[in-house]
Amino acid sequence: MKSKTLSNILTVFKVVKILAKVVFILCIVGGVGCLVALVTLPFVENLVPIESLVEEGIELSSTYPACVAGLIACVGEAIFAFMAERYFGNVLSAGTPFTLESSKECFRLGLASIIISVATAVVAGLAVPLIAILVQDASGFDIESTISLSTGLFFLFMSLIFKYVAELEAPTPEEPKQDE
Repeated sequence: MKSKTLSNILTVFKVVKILAKVVFILCIVGGVGCLVALVTLPFVENLVPIESLVEEGIELSSTYPACVAGLIACVGEAIFAFMAERYFGNVLSAGTPFTLESSKECFRLGLASIIISVATAVVAGLAVPLIAILVQDASGFDIESTISLSTGLFFLFMSLIFKYVAELEAPTPEEPKQDE
C-alpha cells in the first residue's frame, strides 16, 4: 500500500515527465526552425530589399549567428529533456524514486545537466564567432553564454536523498551467529 506522501511524489513525477516531453518537443521545433532559418536566409537576402530591413533595424547578417546559437541551445536542451523524461518514466515504472537504480540514474541526470550546459556554452562560444566572421559581420552579434549548474546540482543532491532512503529501506542481512 502506497503512502499518501509517496502518491503525491509520484504525481509530481508524472507532471514533470509531461513537462519534460513538452520541452523536448518544443526544443525539436525550435531547433528545426533555426535550421530552416539558416537554410533560407540566403534566399531572403536576395528577395527582400536590404534598405527596407535596415529601416526596420534588422541586419540579416547578424541573424546567422543568432540562428546557430539557437540551434545549439535547442539541441542541448532537447538532449537533457529526453534524458529527464526517460528518468521520470523509469521512476514511475518502479513506483518509487527511492531505489538504488533510481538514485544512480538521478545522479547521471545531474552530471548530464552540468556537462550539457558546459558543452553548449563552449560549442556556441566557438561556433557563433566563426559564423559571424564567415558572414562578414563579426561585430554585429554579441553572444552571452552562461553555464547553469543549479539544475545539475539539484539532481545530484536529490540522488543522495533517494540513495539514503533506499539504503534505509533495504533489508539488512542477518549477522551470522557466532558459535560459543
